[in-house]
Amino acid sequence: MTRSRPNNPHRLRTGLLVLVLVILESAVFLQQGGCETFGIKDSRGSFVPKVSITVGNKDVTIKKLDPEEQFRSISVTLHPRNSALERNVGHLDIEWSDAHNKAGKPMPFAGPRYDKNLKKFQDSMQKSAVLKIMDKSNAKLFAGKSIADLFQIQIDNQVLVSSESVTEGEQTYQLGTGRDVSINVNRSAVTFTESNLRAGETIEVENRSGTDQEIGVELPERGVLFSTIRRIPGDEKIPKEKWERFPIAADSKIQVFLIPERDPARLLLLDGKEIVIKVFQGTRVRETRRIPVRVAADLKQPVREPGSGYGELPAAGQGARTGRQDLESSRQGETVQPGAQPQAATPVRASAPGGSLWIWLILTLILVMLGGLAAHAILFMLPRIQVLEDRLAKSEMFIHASREAIREELEQIKEEILGECQKDHESE
Repeated sequence: MTRSRPNNPHRLRTGLLVLVLVILESAVFLQQGGCETFGIKDSRGSFVPKVSITVGNKDVTIKKLDPEEQFRSISVTLHPRNSALERNVGHLDIEWSDAHNKAGKPMPFAGPRYDKNLKKFQDSMQKSAVLKIMDKSNAKLFAGKSIADLFQIQIDNQVLVSSESVTEGEQTYQLGTGRDVSINVNRSAVTFTESNLRAGETIEVENRSGTDQEIGVELPERGVLFSTIRRIPGDEKIPKEKWERFPIAADSKIQVFLIPERDPARLLLLDGKEIVIKVFQGTRVRETRRIPVRVAADLKQPVREPGSGYGELPAAGQGARTGRQDLESSRQGETVQPGAQPQAATPVRASAPGGSLWIWLILTLILVMLGGLAAHAILFMLPRIQVLEDRLAKSEMFIHASREAIREELEQIKEEILGECQKDHESE
């Protein structure tokens, strides 16, 4: 009988270490955003690559493609509609690194080089090869965002553009020939979070066909506080009754602007809906784009007060009903069991919940206390008012007596003067 040789502990530890390193590398790779090449257009309109930009969960890295190239100025401006980024600008740091990845001391983004009015950081980038913007807050300002959602970057007073957008924009597609794409939409999905709940989201639709064409836009109706469609350039507002089908000129854009409801119950109605963009060719729909609308998980929790009588909304994956049935049943305080069949909605009798009864009792008690205070104040002030009235009456009597005494004194003086004058006249 042969005995099996025991495993080599050193080899086993080495294998485990390699496995851990592979897992960590994969996690870091998944957390990092995609790397894009950005550049400027020269005097002839050709694209000149300048930097690569990587958006991670906690930092944005701007790296020169040519470490020896010198930028007289580089500016980073906050996105005007990213209110969360503006509120937390004090938690952003700037870190410069050279070509050998030797980093310097982090400095505040909102430091001496930051213009509060323009919301812009500007400095030169000559010796440094990498500029990193780091998020020191707990707000996850960069997570799941693209660079267009965060900053506008300029090099030597020229706005950086993505190489992909330049390539797509320079291609013109004729209807019915070549690639079957006639519009360009800048968003593949819309997600509402705490950062864009108030400011809303903008979707740009560009006509790339080279000719005028007609498109239609369908926006969700429920869960939307405000929506509008405008032409770019010109900022002309398209009436809502024409959203179903309207013309768009060649090489022009439209902007679809959407602000959701802030109430969690109404906001939940928007989750899972779609923004539908149709391209018409004659009487048929030639092309359709669907942009899903999602709501962040932390915004789906309704704010309820104890004893308010408002039922909880079912958690994701627990109900077997449609969104409207789930919402109505949750408002009626029903308990949705997994796998249960939807029941017909029955009229609910309005009844005063226990919390409302306590509120009415407290309000009644407050009113009684206010009435008692008012009565006490009146009873307390009445004697003082009577004393004042007595004093006023005495003062009036004194003034009247003084006036009569003065009048009598004046009459007496008048008679004496007349008597003296008469004596003098008789003596003459």
